[in-house]
Amino acid sequence: MTGPLPPDDLDRRRPRLVRLRRGAVVHRFYTAKYDPIFFDTSRLGRLNAPDGSYGVLYAAREPFGAFAETFLRVPGRTLIDTGLLRRKAYVRLEITADLGLIRLAGPSLAILGATAEVVHGGLPYDAPQAWSKALLDHPLRPDGIAYYARHDDEGLCYAIFDRARSSVREIDRATKLDQDWFWQLARRYKVGLAPG
Repeated sequence: MTGPLPPDDLDRRRPRLVRLRRGAVVHRFYTAKYDPIFFDTSRLGRLNAPDGSYGVLYAAREPFGAFAETFLRVPGRTLIDTGLLRRKAYVRLEITADLGLIRLAGPSLAILGATAEVVHGGLPYDAPQAWSKALLDHPLRPDGIAYYARHDDEGLCYAIFDRARSSVREIDRATKLDQDWFWQLARRYKVGLAPG
C-alpha cells in the first residue's frame, strides 16, 4: 500500500478546493481508438473507483502535464516508441460549468491527513483509490481531485468524477501526434522518437 488511508474523521475536514471555472480549457492524451471523453471505471487508474462504481476522466491544466502523465510512465525513458505514438491522440476539452475539485496537494494534504505518496507512489493503487472513493463521498460533494503529476510535479492534473460528465465538452483533437507542437512538449523532458 502506498501512503496513508483516509482518516475516520475525513468528513469533518475542510480541504482546499481548486475551482475549474466555466470556459476553462483542459488537456488530455488518450487512446485514439476510443472517445476522448472517457470516464474510466476500471481498477487500473491511480484515482479510479476501487469498486468500479463511478468513472474518472484524467486531464491536466497544461499540455505538458498531460504529456508527463501519458508518455513518462517509465522513469528514465528517453525515447517514445512509434507504436505508442500511433496509438495515442490529444484533445482539448472545455469545462462548461464551474467545478470544484479537492486539492490533494500542498497544505491540503496535511488538512486531509494524506501525504504526497498517495498521488506520487507506485503500484498498487489501493490507497489512492481508497482516497478517491472517500473524497467522492466527502460532504463538499467535489467534482473531482486536483493533484500534481507524478512525473512532473509542476503539472497540475485533474481526476474528474463522472458526476461532472455533462460539464465537459470536446473543443478539438489531434489524432496524428508526430508534429512540431508535440515534439516541443517532448523537448521539455529531453525525450525523442525511438528509431523505427
